[in-house]
Amino acid sequence: MAEPPSGLLAEKLPPVSDIIDAVSDASTAIPKRADARTTRWTEHRIKVRAEFVEASIRAIDTIGPNATLDDICTELGVRKPKLYRFFDDKSDLYSAILENVSTTLWGRLASSINFYEDSVEDIITHLSSEYADVVSEHPNLVTFLVTGQYSGSATHPLDAARTSIDRATAISEDVLANFISSSDRLELTIYSIFGIAASGADWWIRSERPGRTALPKELFVAQLVRSILAVVIANVDADGDFDVSQPLHLARTSDDFDF
Repeated sequence: MAEPPSGLLAEKLPPVSDIIDAVSDASTAIPKRADARTTRWTEHRIKVRAEFVEASIRAIDTIGPNATLDDICTELGVRKPKLYRFFDDKSDLYSAILENVSTTLWGRLASSINFYEDSVEDIITHLSSEYADVVSEHPNLVTFLVTGQYSGSATHPLDAARTSIDRATAISEDVLANFISSSDRLELTIYSIFGIAASGADWWIRSERPGRTALPKELFVAQLVRSILAVVIANVDADGDFDVSQPLHLARTSDDFDF
């Protein structure tokens, strides 16, 4: 067995534990090629998935809500196996399309609303009008989403839309929590509004058929506003008055209410 170094050599050598620590630190400081490859793949995956989603929207708008995966791949100029390299199944693609539409819609809805100065009725009217614009611009896409064409036999469209509903609930908590104090009642209110919007849009699209003209947008928006206001008013806390013609910070009046 080799003798440990002694004398002058021993004095110059650091302890073995320090050498081990130094080697360990150096190894962790070296960038791993696998990590770089993973990052590039993640970025590429996001990019290609977005391209498939945009191609899906174009194909559905053009062909109709029954557009097939082959139609989508043709629109993008690729073969179907490539789609399955980036999506688990049709349901995964459906969820990605829904998320894209929801994000776009939220951007349009929130861009020009003043939640402090606008009245409750004005806010709901503006939201309903913007929503009606999207429905009229993309009727095939809305039908595709509402009917859950790719959502899978075991997945209800509402399940796929849950992320969007949860996002709306989080936003509404900041706006309506002072009027609807029960979190359960607030969440049920948002789900009810989503149900009205989705089923109302589906009915509006289908109302145009041979021998019958579709309901004008203005009347559809007015009916949507009445229905949504009715749900909100029905769930507002009982103590005090709720004036939908007033800005949010003035809409609720009661002796012990402090906005």
